[in-house]
Amino acid sequence: MNEEQICDFGLHAGEPYNKLPACFLNWMVETKHEKQDLAKNELNRREEAVLNSRNTQSQTTL
Repeated sequence: MNEEQICDFGLHAGEPYNKLPACFLNWMVETKHEKQDLAKNELNRREEAVLNSRNTQSQTTL
């Protein structure tokens, strides 16, 4: 997601996807919401950030 995507529906309308709660993004995926691809992309981005953070931390402690 290079450009900031904004949620345009529901309780979180007007909020960027990178600020949405994970439970909301998971709900979008589980219910096969029409914008589930945006939710999947954001969840994947967060997972990669965590994995990269762990890799960086383990390299600095060696």
